[in-house]
Formats: sequence, C-alpha cells, structure tokens
Amino acid sequence: MPMKQQINNTPDAAAEQPSGEKKRWQCRWTGKEDQDALLSLFFSAFNEVMPVSLWTWKYAGLCKQGVLAQLNGKVIAYYGGIPRSLWLHGNKLPAVQICDVMVAPEQRGILTRRGAFACTAEAFLQEQTGVNKPYRLAFGFPSGRAARLGEKLGLYARGDTIFEAVWTTPAPMSLPFFLKADELPLDYEAVLNKLWQEMRSSLDNTALPQKDADFFRWRYLEHPVYTYHAYLVSWRWINKAAGVLVLRDHGPNHGMELMDLLGPSKVLKTLLKAAQSIAASKGYQRLFSWMTPEILAWLPRPSAQSEVTGVYINPPALKEMADHLQDRCWFSSGDTDFR
Repeated sequence: MPMKQQINNTPDAAAEQPSGEKKRWQCRWTGKEDQDALLSLFFSAFNEVMPVSLWTWKYAGLCKQGVLAQLNGKVIAYYGGIPRSLWLHGNKLPAVQICDVMVAPEQRGILTRRGAFACTAEAFLQEQTGVNKPYRLAFGFPSGRAARLGEKLGLYARGDTIFEAVWTTPAPMSLPFFLKADELPLDYEAVLNKLWQEMRSSLDNTALPQKDADFFRWRYLEHPVYTYHAYLVSWRWINKAAGVLVLRDHGPNHGMELMDLLGPSKVLKTLLKAAQSIAASKGYQRLFSWMTPEILAWLPRPSAQSEVTGVYINPPALKEMADHLQDRCWFSSGDTDFR
C-alpha cells in the first residue's frame, strides 16, 4: 500500500543534524520504543488522546517515520511523515506527507532556528527529501502558526490553498433516473483501479495524489477510528461504473462531509450531485468538503466557501517544479490524516 510502504533504508541512532549553529537538542529518528513518549507528547501538545491504533495505522512498516528532539532525556518535539505518491504529467513521484508536527508546550516560546521545531524539521527534510533521496518532495497542511514559522525559517513554501466548500442539499433531491448509487461492493479492487486510471488520464495537467484501490482500502476501509461510507455511482441500465465517492457523517448539526471523489473529470459534477442526494436522503441540509481550487473548478459553485489552510511544500521542490505544483494540486478532505 502506497502510504505504508517500507522505506529502503535502516534507522540510524541519530538523525543527521542540520548545518549551522550548535543545537541545544538531541535529534534522532524514532523507534518502536518511543511510541508511549510520543503519544504522551501528542496529548500535551494538543490536549487530545491519540489512539494507539491510529498511530499504528499511520506509521506501521516505516523505518524512518519521524524525527524527535530530546532535552535532558525528555521528548519535546516530533516531526513525522507518511509516504504518498504524486502524479505529475504522467510521472509518478515519491512524496511524503508531513504530519503530527508537535512541540511540548513549555518549549513553544523558542520557535526559532535554534528551537526544537526547526531541529526536527530540518533533520527530516534534509535527509529524506530531494534528488536521489527517498522522497522527491514533502507537503502538508499545517496550522497557521506552524505555517508562518515554517515559512520564516525557509522550511515551507505555500503552493496552494484549501477551502471549505459548502453545498445545500434541498429535499427532496434525487439522482437522475439513469443513475444509481450503491455501497461499494466487496470486490472493489478492479473497479477502483480502472476509475483511478481514467481519472489520472483525464487530469494529466494536475498534481494528482494516487487514489487507487490500495489507497482507498488503507485510507477509508481500514481506518481504525472513523467510519466512512463509500458509494459506487453507476449508469443504471448498462450497469457501468461512473465513479466513487466517500462520505463521513458528522451528525445533523454539522452535516455530511465529502471526503473523496474518484472518476474521470467528466463525471465529477455527477458525483457531487450523488453526494448531495445521499445527504438529503438522510435528512441533512449541508454537504461540505475541504478542497483545493483545482477540484472546485470541476464542480458546481458552492453556496459558501472559506479558506481553512494552505498546501505547503518544501521550497527546493516547489521552486524546481512550480509549473506543475503551484496552484495545481488536487487535495481534498481525505488527503488529510486527521479528518
């Protein structure tokens, strides 16, 4: 599976320290023995419990899942990443999605190039990203404060924007009579892989993350915490697959979230209508999603839209591949690791 692949290197006792001034922190790659300390750090940093099953789901099988910083034997920062694949003009590039970036609350005042955040980020990015490195590029969706700091330190560059788009779901609302939407069948691999190939061919000018059957199984069907609902939309009489959509139910107060769309560009509007119809059938008046403008351009205009975050890419990769990446990324709710 693309996001759980084994990296072809072995963990070192210490991560390569960034060049420059002497660091206060000891940075090194994490191991299985660090899991409890990292889960404790997650709770301290975000005041939320990270389930062990969720941590394992993200990082299982990775030799170099992330870099931690220690001060006097205590873990005070972490910078993690999970493998992804991006397709740019027919070429598959290994990428890493940065996640679970965290710093102990008592260390947040030292958010400078001498701080623990910079130590872990530089160690990870310098060793893992670039030409002839395990990953050609790194990307992520950091919060405002982390994004500003990453830009200030030269670690992040903004490559795109993610908006929350909202569509109304007026009742009654149903699919056209020549379409049907059913739960994704158990033997979904061949259908999803075919739709993925059609999608990739029709969006060749887009920086497109891989969305094949392996990705759908890992991201949605095997998720240890959240329940997702995947639907196959088909042409009724010829029983031919048109596309697949994935929804997450947030309850009546928040509505239905559209996590992902899979299919050639010509059917994306149809898939959006199917998602609206499914939400309406459950009594919800609100369908929403996090999406980049590249996706929104193919869909009916939302009733409301607001910026939630940016897509940040390591500067060397963005500079080199700006023509393929700048404002041309295809990311939705399902491309985050936390929704």
